[in-house]
Amino acid sequence: MKKYIEVPDTLSEVLNGDEDDLILEAVDNGFLIKLKSASMSNRQNFSLRHLLMPSLFAWLMALMTFLITQKSQISFTGDDVISVAHASTIFGIFTGFISFILAYRKTPHARNKQSWLTKMRETLTLSLTYSLVTLAVTVMTFYIMRHTFSGVSFDPVTASLFVLAFSAVINFVLISSAVSVKVSNLITMLFVTFIGGVLVAMALNNQRDWWQFNFSFLGTYEAKKHWEFNMTLIFSALILLTITDYLFSEFSQSTYYTKKSTVVRFFYYLIAVLIACVGIFPANSYSWTMTVHNLSAFGIVICIIVLILLLKWLIPDISKEFLVFSAITLGLLMLSAFLFLGIHYLSLTFFEIIAFVIAFIWLVMLINAIQDLSQSHRRWQLKLVDMTPKKLYD
Repeated sequence: MKKYIEVPDTLSEVLNGDEDDLILEAVDNGFLIKLKSASMSNRQNFSLRHLLMPSLFAWLMALMTFLITQKSQISFTGDDVISVAHASTIFGIFTGFISFILAYRKTPHARNKQSWLTKMRETLTLSLTYSLVTLAVTVMTFYIMRHTFSGVSFDPVTASLFVLAFSAVINFVLISSAVSVKVSNLITMLFVTFIGGVLVAMALNNQRDWWQFNFSFLGTYEAKKHWEFNMTLIFSALILLTITDYLFSEFSQSTYYTKKSTVVRFFYYLIAVLIACVGIFPANSYSWTMTVHNLSAFGIVICIIVLILLLKWLIPDISKEFLVFSAITLGLLMLSAFLFLGIHYLSLTFFEIIAFVIAFIWLVMLINAIQDLSQSHRRWQLKLVDMTPKKLYD
């Protein structure tokens, strides 16, 4: 029995290739149809020289560093400034950061950018974000190894080879991330950056009983550590800007896109700027920055409420399920405000946390809803056709 997949004419025009040039791949619980030329292009973009060159540079820098110290043995991990762990982290992340920038500049999305400022902002934001997340994972990995391989040391040449291996892994991760950036990955990075940064800020300030003041106390000069919280907000804002650019560059090609949709884009830009202002201007007591901080935080809530109320008009094709979810979100925001202002059931800290979490989840869900609309014109119904010759019977 021979069966073939019949594709619509519109799909064949998009693929723009002969049937012999198509590849059907099983991906998770679905299938992926693509051109052979695209598959070969992906392999060429990820050639070995893009991985070996930065890794060899990290190895050379580590070897020179180890030889300059004139130590006969180099510690694998530990408190020593010169060690395999420290050299791998510094040289690996540095070369990985450069590799990410060079790889991302060659992606179709980066090439299609018209504005030089937008391209530079996106490139630096993504490279810094992915590098910082990779740095955090690398530090945690070597922290575990420190207790597992306590007291292990190597001669300078062998130690430098370990740096080469670790640097190659770091560069592989960052280059792979650069060539596969998409909205879903950016949303994950937004969650990791924001939630991870806030948790770190909470952990570093727990001895100050920050929760007895307010959520913004984490970013004030009165806190033991304040820059982590503020930088988290600033980086989260930059990632949100990048997500908005990615999202609406796809959505603008959809049949559901209208001029009114640009209003949603404007609100996302405005919300990102306000989030950054919350981090740039801390809520320090008796300072003008507190006024800007409070106005920015209040502005975020106002923007979301306006978006919820105008969403049906701005994006008429949005699903009814999401409109119901938006109404529930608005109700929860009003309920939390009543519990705080009306009956004083919630403290200022927990009101701010609850309101911010509700707003943050709604923003991400709206991104997913718009992305689903933007991809709708790229979905086709396929039909399985039986091409087996029929047998003739007497």
